[in-house]
Amino acid sequence: MTQPLHESDILFPYQSNTPSFSTTLSTLRRSTLSLHNRLSSITSDSFFVTSVASAYNLPLIANERCGSWYIPTTQKAGSVYFKSTDGHMGQWKFSLRRLNLQLLDVVAEKGGAIVVDSTRRGKSMPDALSKTVPIWCAVVNRAVFGEAVEEGRLYVPPSVVGESERVQMEGRIAGFLKQFREVCKPHIPTLRAKLTKPLRPIWITQASSLPPAPPSFLDFYPIVLCTASRRVQGAEISENGYVQGAADDHEAWAHGLTPPLFWANKDLLLNTSEEDAPSVIEKLVADEQGPIATATLIRPTKNLYISACEGINPSDFDAIIECTPTPLLTQASKEKAQTQTPRHHLHLACQTGKLGSRTLRTQLPKLPAFLASLASLLQPKILVCCPTGKDLSVGVALAILCLAADDQGVMDGRLQAQGITKDLIKQKLSWITTSNPALNPSRATLQAVNAVLFARQTLNPTPLVHSPEPATHDPTCPPRQLSIPERIFTVLHTPSQPWTFTRTLSSVLPTHPSGRVTGTATFTPCAPGAQGAPALLYAEQGEFTLANGMKFGVQRRYVYLLEEGNGRGDEKSETEPEKEEKGNPQEQTTPTAPTSPFPPPNAPSQKFITIHFYNDDAANTNTNTNTNSAINKSHTPPHNPAPVQNPQIGDVFVEMDTLRLSGRPASSSSTSSASPPDHWLARNKAQHLCAEDLYTASWKFSAGMVGCGHGHDGGGDGDGGSNAGTGSGVWDEGHVWWEVRYDAKGPKKDYSSVTRYVRM
Repeated sequence: MTQPLHESDILFPYQSNTPSFSTTLSTLRRSTLSLHNRLSSITSDSFFVTSVASAYNLPLIANERCGSWYIPTTQKAGSVYFKSTDGHMGQWKFSLRRLNLQLLDVVAEKGGAIVVDSTRRGKSMPDALSKTVPIWCAVVNRAVFGEAVEEGRLYVPPSVVGESERVQMEGRIAGFLKQFREVCKPHIPTLRAKLTKPLRPIWITQASSLPPAPPSFLDFYPIVLCTASRRVQGAEISENGYVQGAADDHEAWAHGLTPPLFWANKDLLLNTSEEDAPSVIEKLVADEQGPIATATLIRPTKNLYISACEGINPSDFDAIIECTPTPLLTQASKEKAQTQTPRHHLHLACQTGKLGSRTLRTQLPKLPAFLASLASLLQPKILVCCPTGKDLSVGVALAILCLAADDQGVMDGRLQAQGITKDLIKQKLSWITTSNPALNPSRATLQAVNAVLFARQTLNPTPLVHSPEPATHDPTCPPRQLSIPERIFTVLHTPSQPWTFTRTLSSVLPTHPSGRVTGTATFTPCAPGAQGAPALLYAEQGEFTLANGMKFGVQRRYVYLLEEGNGRGDEKSETEPEKEEKGNPQEQTTPTAPTSPFPPPNAPSQKFITIHFYNDDAANTNTNTNTNSAINKSHTPPHNPAPVQNPQIGDVFVEMDTLRLSGRPASSSSTSSASPPDHWLARNKAQHLCAEDLYTASWKFSAGMVGCGHGHDGGGDGDGGSNAGTGSGVWDEGHVWWEVRYDAKGPKKDYSSVTRYVRM
């Protein structure tokens, strides 16, 4: 007999397979914001934009990056960069980085302009159009026409900006004008020649009525601020596929599609299904031929250009600076077209992507020497290029402007080591962005340029370590020669060639990784330490490869000082036996002379090198005003009892003890002419205690580091501290390398780190 059917016998879908109400809404919203709907909405809004251009008979200017999507490529007359964040409530700002003065050229020629932008659901117009551009108009008007009541008035859309906010914004215009004049130093006569009447913003949305015929504006230049998208009331799902502000944040939905590529293939893309669209776009992007590189002249200079690397003609320039992983002007290309290769070429080995800004810090110190090599040329045409032509090359060009260009943009071969301020950098950056608004370096690139320029504040064209000669030359009183520590300190300096290094980390404890680090390191002059001790900022960038194959970037900074005296870590007198000396017992001795094997003649005390931690907090908060203050105070006369040390110099890490030749007792003071020296050795004066772990350091320096390279005569006068092994007094660097070994022992660390440096 058949059993009756019960409710439990009926099969229902599992609860987990039934989408929730919120999940269903999210799915519907994603389908509404599909790629096809976005492109269709952009196309629809573009019809409105072109109708505005016809109604006012004015050129269309895209407020990047959104505005370009709504303007057909053939009708786009230019670009500007007004940020909505500069118009947010209480955050009103006149950008000193994006002056957008190129808009004045269009306005002067065409009698006005239409600036196109859009905004997403929730607003009728973006803050860039309702506040940022009006602030810009008011500042430019006051700069050109003075602070007259009518010309300098701030105009805002009353339906969007309340009277209270308008009054607050207008109260800041005078401050914005002051910054514009003092930092950017605009050439007012040139601006007055372009503008014979003030600027005035006019707002247009899809809800506005357009004039039946192009109006005439006799009293002002109209800046028509056109919001491309119509305002959506409620959710997009009720708009039958229309997306307000569809072009916004295109990186998240465009799959690499760009406005020019969209307009060139609009019909194909609109007729492609949602499923096939990503693959079609991928093919279009892959087949697209990159634009021919066009060099941008950075005004007011007459000889500095920025460009992408591809397609450049080297014969058009006297000097080329490449910011690429590998040089594009290879030896093969030089042999193939010697006449096309510039005589002056500098390759800055910079990685692509985010790593590029990091490696730029290690490469920028090459610039001063290269620029100095161009001094013999009269206004040489200099091209700076990188893969995009918009990031690293802009950073290098900015450094060149700060180092070599005066206020009129003239580069006469003289480099300025002092007077580089944040305002100066902003001024020179405004030259670049005004010359081409698309030249927009990343924040990391600008930080790299700032760090290198400020670290160079105390760079002197004379050697870092020098000995003053008597005013009247006396052949019986030869000038004091450099001691061994002074020579090493001088060779460490990297004016144009960074060091390459390889570091091996071997850890006993599993909590500390083992592996290998490779990278580059630079030593650049910085503000001196106490008593005016010369200082070098050590900065390294590298890649750490763990034993398991994982890789990640590393960077670190220290400050090296060349100090005078016994050192903080040496509590012995100069004649006390070196009982703490470790290593081969045969190498230990009990000297009765000063501990330095080669003291400089007539020197009152010994030179030695100390390594300090880098004070990041001071570096982040310290402006170059503070740096200059530290520099000035460190150069106070000897009677000043309290010279100030560079605040970026932190606590002592380790101090280098007596340098001695390998295989020779520390008391030995002679060099053999029969065999050239191998290398020099040193240990730290005292161990460094970090929490409960002890650090021990030791160094090896090649003979080339102190001018005793192989193949030299190896003569000398017996006082190795002055001119050991250099016989004729000529500094022979020979094979230049050095090593440092750190051993950490304690409850939390048990590892050794061996790093070998070789000059690139």
